[in-house]
Amino acid sequence: MHSGFFFSFEIVYDREIMQNNINGNNAGQANKATVWFIVGFIVIVTAGVIIAGAYSSGTASSSNSANSTFVATTVPAITSAEWTEGNPKAKVSLIEYGDFECPACGEYYPLVKQLVQNYSSTVQFVFRNFPLYSIHPFAGIGAQAAEAAGLEGGATKYWAMNNLLYTKQSEWSLNSALTPAQVLSQYFDGYAQSIGLNVNTFNKDINATSVIQKIQTDVNSGNAAQIDHTPTFFVNLKQIPNPTSLANFQAVLNAAIASSTGK
Repeated sequence: MHSGFFFSFEIVYDREIMQNNINGNNAGQANKATVWFIVGFIVIVTAGVIIAGAYSSGTASSSNSANSTFVATTVPAITSAEWTEGNPKAKVSLIEYGDFECPACGEYYPLVKQLVQNYSSTVQFVFRNFPLYSIHPFAGIGAQAAEAAGLEGGATKYWAMNNLLYTKQSEWSLNSALTPAQVLSQYFDGYAQSIGLNVNTFNKDINATSVIQKIQTDVNSGNAAQIDHTPTFFVNLKQIPNPTSLANFQAVLNAAIASSTGK
């Protein structure tokens, strides 16, 4: 969508729904009343156009560096129940709260995979679910698919499904006429089979209590951290402004590693 590594992020416009529990004078002739009516109408129309544009594109420009009100919130410590990559004993961690249907998350996906490759021995990487239910009708079933793959096949299958959901995002996420159940049967069942899962077991696990609870736990921790866009990243449990390039991201991690080693 963008050249190089210039990224956007997905904004949550309806926080209440997201938190559902899986959750003048005009030539001297117009009077003041008319002027204010016109101004008000223009403001309303302009705002409507901006919001509609954001909804239609699915992303908004990331401008964290210009956001003087950025507040670094924190999230709970990593547990043994989480899906991780890299070094589990590393002193530095990178947690991503993501939505599998989010276009911006899809843009960040190759960058994060590059980081996993570059820092496999020095950083622990974690993915937490943060489906934006109010604007992404298939985000929930996407999170369930990844968790179901992990339930059946462990971390290897979880990450295999996670990878497929992002690399094939444009294949399964764009047909709004489908239902989540149809996305599952038409796309995700095939992905499950391609990575060696038993499709019948996969379909049962999709709605397993442990799967639903895992997603809700992630969502709850994200809500507690006041996350309002995806992806959102945390280094050593502390939120960072979304980096806008691989070099920028590496600089953040390098600083955290240097700090952890006292260098």
